[in-house]
Amino acid sequence: MKTERRITRAVVVAAAMLLGAGLITPASAAPPSGAQEVDIDPAGQLPLTGNLNLHDPTIYKDGDTYYAAATHRGIWSSPSLEGPWTNIGSVTAAPWTSVAGYSVWAPHVQKIGDTFYYYYSISGFGSNNSAIGLKTTKTPGIPSSYVDHGAPIVASGTLSEDNATFNAIDPALEQDEDGNWWMVWGSHFDGIFIQQLDSDMVTLVGERYKVADRESEAFPIDNPNFNRIEGPSVFKHGDWYYLLTAWDWCCRGNGNDNTYKIVAGRSKNIQGPYVDKNGVDLAEGGGTIILNSRQAQPGVTPSGLHRAPGAPDYFWEGDTLYMSYHSYRPGTVMGIRPINWDGGWPFFYEPGGGPYDIRDNGIYQLRMQGGSIASPGSLQNPTASNSCLEAGDGDVQLAACADAIGQYWMLEREGDGFYRWRSLAGDRDLYLTMENLSGTIGTPVGLEPLDGSDRQLWYFDDTGHGFHRLTGKGSNLSLEVENTNGVVGTEIVGSYRRDGDHQAGNLTQAAKWPPQQWRIETIVDDTAPEVTASLDQQQRIVVDATDDIAGVALIEYRVDKKNKPADGWITLDGPIRTDAASVVTIRATDAAGNVSEELEVTLQGLRG
Repeated sequence: MKTERRITRAVVVAAAMLLGAGLITPASAAPPSGAQEVDIDPAGQLPLTGNLNLHDPTIYKDGDTYYAAATHRGIWSSPSLEGPWTNIGSVTAAPWTSVAGYSVWAPHVQKIGDTFYYYYSISGFGSNNSAIGLKTTKTPGIPSSYVDHGAPIVASGTLSEDNATFNAIDPALEQDEDGNWWMVWGSHFDGIFIQQLDSDMVTLVGERYKVADRESEAFPIDNPNFNRIEGPSVFKHGDWYYLLTAWDWCCRGNGNDNTYKIVAGRSKNIQGPYVDKNGVDLAEGGGTIILNSRQAQPGVTPSGLHRAPGAPDYFWEGDTLYMSYHSYRPGTVMGIRPINWDGGWPFFYEPGGGPYDIRDNGIYQLRMQGGSIASPGSLQNPTASNSCLEAGDGDVQLAACADAIGQYWMLEREGDGFYRWRSLAGDRDLYLTMENLSGTIGTPVGLEPLDGSDRQLWYFDDTGHGFHRLTGKGSNLSLEVENTNGVVGTEIVGSYRRDGDHQAGNLTQAAKWPPQQWRIETIVDDTAPEVTASLDQQQRIVVDATDDIAGVALIEYRVDKKNKPADGWITLDGPIRTDAASVVTIRATDAAGNVSEELEVTLQGLRG
């Protein structure tokens, strides 16, 4: 939602003050030492056409033709990533996979040299009686050319000799720095595992590492069917390996009941441990949500809500890394997005002023999600409430949304996926702050001056439908309205991330907890500062600048002397001394980047 805001409150900046006094200086005007920049080009979900009914898609390319493989053995082709995608047939089922009631699921295709390796799994729904196999081809456009290896690479449950308790489905591959290939797999049950492949690409060697699991000390899992994690993939970008996986439910009879979401972790080593933005091991319940249910942007096809994205896989096209996945509308549909980067973390940016247009020094209003925890039906397609985060008197609370400066917040990037929230109320020098980093549920959240600590740093989880969860660095607590009914006037605290208690029927899975889910609404500040000038008793020029929303960040001037070229722009640090023959030009810039009209003054003109 893009909203125009106009208010009458002004902040006066007296240029006679010392340099910087009274000016709004963004804390993130320059990236911190060693921080990587934000990469948002290209951005947004690709518009796709053709036959898009793919579950668990994986994308690969041969020459100028793109291919996709998916659950149930289908192969698709397209002249471009956008389509049109056409089903060209199915690979042949191998004799060893002929188990009654079993299907071929979730392939991953990896091109090595001139050979395409089609890894796949077979299983029965809801069980871990599963196995992973391999087919290869040099002609991916001919489905009948995919030749099976003839035996499982790894098996679990009753299909394994030792009745292995993990679930051998959802394979994917990545190469380490030494050129060795590794296979990652897993679903529910014991979680996600990674193990090295031998040079024959079918023999697993060395130690098997667990890299992700939903169970944590706070939330034990009694039933393996509620260890809701699956569909992993691993890729290398820069200095890090990234693990993507899906949380929660897929494949329900009614596609609108699915709750998939895609999470990420990273590691310096391919075998892990992979940690989320707060350093929590994904094998101990950690994970940063990077993609959840979203409405397609204008011009994106298919249009409408793309619910519950999952089954993440990746594809390189030149220097651009794409993620393929499926979602529900309510039938299954393939999606493709370029991966954007905030320092060393993946995210999915969407331009246009909507809830995913998150920018450094942007101005926003934080509006709480509507709906009631006591009424799960109100949370399936959540909408925004009329309650917003408001600052005042050094505190924050929930208030009725209004065009009020106390509800306006400037987002300032620290780097590597973390941000500060600066209140634009009062002197604009207070930040949203966790009282301490103890991690204690109910820790107060308030406003304090900038102190450079982790207490003032926050990251975003995509909780779906245009909402985000703000989680504090170090504390790993999320910004939450203390009263779950969202009563206006309620204080704001830090609470544990509502990623679920892994019990049957639980609908509080990450995107189902309104008190800690916020829509970030863009405040359009396109009004430039106003500049005035006067003379003090010493006949010096004193400059005042006012700005309605963002606050004045910079005042500059230049002096044009007779028969002499004008000097360059000079940052104002006090009253301006000049002579009667000179013309002084003044301008001001606010923290949103709006520049005022240039004001030309002379001593004679100011004397009247």
